Amino acid sequence: MARAFDPTVKPDAATGLYDKKTLAKGLGVKPSTIKTLKARGQVPDPTTIIGGVSVWSADEVFSFYGLSDAKEGWRLSGLPEVNADLPKVVDLFSGCGGLSLGFQMAGFDVLAGYDNWPCAVDTYRANMSHKAQLLDLSDIKLTISTLEALNQELSSQPAFIGGPPCQDFSSAGKRKEGARADLTEKYATYVAHFQPPFFVMENVARAQHADAFKSAVSTMQHADYNVRYLVIDASRVGVPQIRKRLITFGTKSQELTDRIFEMLIREQSDHQTTIREYFTEQLGKPLDIDFYYRHPRSYARRGIFSVDEPSPTIRGMNRPIPKGYPGHKGDAGPIEKARPLTTMERALIQTFPDNFHWIGSRTNVEQMVGNAVPVLLGRYIGQSISRGLRESNLAD
Repeated sequence: MARAFDPTVKPDAATGLYDKKTLAKGLGVKPSTIKTLKARGQVPDPTTIIGGVSVWSADEVFSFYGLSDAKEGWRLSGLPEVNADLPKVVDLFSGCGGLSLGFQMAGFDVLAGYDNWPCAVDTYRANMSHKAQLLDLSDIKLTISTLEALNQELSSQPAFIGGPPCQDFSSAGKRKEGARADLTEKYATYVAHFQPPFFVMENVARAQHADAFKSAVSTMQHADYNVRYLVIDASRVGVPQIRKRLITFGTKSQELTDRIFEMLIREQSDHQTTIREYFTEQLGKPLDIDFYYRHPRSYARRGIFSVDEPSPTIRGMNRPIPKGYPGHKGDAGPIEKARPLTTMERALIQTFPDNFHWIGSRTNVEQMVGNAVPVLLGRYIGQSISRGLRESNLAD
């Protein structure tokens, strides 16, 4: 897969061409690396050779890296106009951008995304027109300095959204919770320090029982936030996947916080979106299968699922059907009629648009897809906050 190219790096003003030095700058690598990347298929063929020097046209570069044009850079299509009445937003622990994209679809102006995983930042940067920055968010001093520098460019403090990595959460006590659980407490530290107009934090459902989560909530409450949290099954908000996530949010107003909480509960559907419904009715791209294989954690669980039900939670791996799969009485269909879902199908089940660009190895892309916040879950949360803010303003 191609690397991400920074569209703000411009070609030579006189010729409109990139040489090896400027091409390397756009890729964030040394010029000496271009030859290696070319051999890997991660750099396009030169447009021409001038004076023995390889050069690339802007159109060739932007086309190769999936960017719309040399002037504006890539931007995902179909996004609504930004609602200027809403607070601007910064995404901490942004991953590849599922939550950011969802909030953009709800009309929010997302200013920047920060994460510590290079391929996730590359993917975020390849799809978003705003800033994406590699940042070690476990480093409190560095993160505060970085966000303070961003704030100097703004007239008001932006809201915070984000999904701190939560694979290490355990209900067995803090001493058994890993370093990633601690990142939830770091997120709370940034909320308490910067005092955003609202915050949203996404975690796995079991996080609500963990000491790290309870400590984070306490930190934000002591910073004068009214904090509420609930578990939302993404299949109830338009995502064709049973994915239960803990959504924690807060504002300075008890009335506003309660209003948003009520909307998050009330607007959920009694119906769970199925894969067939989503691909046929929403995407207009019916799948060519009725059954698919998802590798079970143990053979005590089924491995064959129907597209006429929501997908189980998309994980960060995707395995082929093993030759020795014994079958299970709960399988939805015969193994002969099933296949594993493709990486793109899994990304679509996470409700990323089909023109979303994924940057990195197949293993890394699978992990990004599995870690991401489903885009339509992000949109649902953003829309609830937007409506809550609007109704609160009307009531004032």
